[in-house]
Order: sequence, then C-alpha cells, then structure tokens
Amino acid sequence: MIKLSEFESAVDIPNQFERLMGVWELRWSSSKSPVLNYSPLLNNFQILDLDKSRALNFLSPKGFLGKLLSTNILAKLDIIDQKRINVTFEKAGIIGPQVFGKNMVFLSEIKTAQTGWLDTTVLTDKLRVCRGYKGTTFALLKREDLLIADFFNPINN
Repeated sequence: MIKLSEFESAVDIPNQFERLMGVWELRWSSSKSPVLNYSPLLNNFQILDLDKSRALNFLSPKGFLGKLLSTNILAKLDIIDQKRINVTFEKAGIIGPQVFGKNMVFLSEIKTAQTGWLDTTVLTDKLRVCRGYKGTTFALLKREDLLIADFFNPINN
C-alpha cells in the first residue's frame, strides 16, 4: 500500500510547506527498534516547525506517566529539494513536569555531530510517508488536535 501511495504521490515540500508543518504521530515503521516503531503504549511524535527550521522527536508513555516525563531530540532542518530534508540532531534529553509554572528541562548538546536526511515520499493533509538515510520507512498521521507551540514552549522558557 505504501509503494502504491508513493507511486501516486507528487511531493513538493517548498510548495507544500504548510501541509508539512505540525505534529505527526508515528503509526508504522519498517524499523525493528522499539523507539522507531509504533506502540499503543507510547506517544511517538515528530513535531515539524519549518518556520524556525526545527524539529522535535518526542517519546513518552501514554497516560499519567507521559505528563511527568518525555524523552526528546531537538534537530535543525534544512530543505534540500522537493522531497529531501537534511536533519542535524542538536540536543537530547528529557522534559519533566511543571514546577512553579516552568517545565523541568534537561537537554544536552549532542557533542558528536549526528546528521541524516528524510525523503518525504507521500504528503497529504493527514498522511506522511518518509524514508530515512538508514533505509527505514515511516508512516505518520497528522494530529490536528495538538499544537507545535505546546511542544516547543517548555524548551523556549
């Protein structure tokens, strides 16, 4: 089904900028890694803020524990062409609960440069399919009920 969708899709990221921005939930992956695959027990989001050339990979348990702790990887994005986005991972760590009106944030610089790319092969209002530089295919659904700012505000404060 993914190959058929890719065959029928014409992706042009510079002209579909608004469609790509937002909160995307991982729903399927060809990876064997539990962190890169769908689990009904985890929130696994990719938040794309193209206006600021940044992304956040967000992983947390669903339910009460997810409100207390999430692991995060902050990345810089560079659009290369109609399908490819270069990704440079900059910080990794956890975001904890709010204490005195401010989230506890523990993000460390990634000392050794970690770079890669994603080719977006399908992009609709609801579905995004990507292929990563290591050969992994990802299928994500857009979450219209979640806002980009809700994920980046704890980092910005």
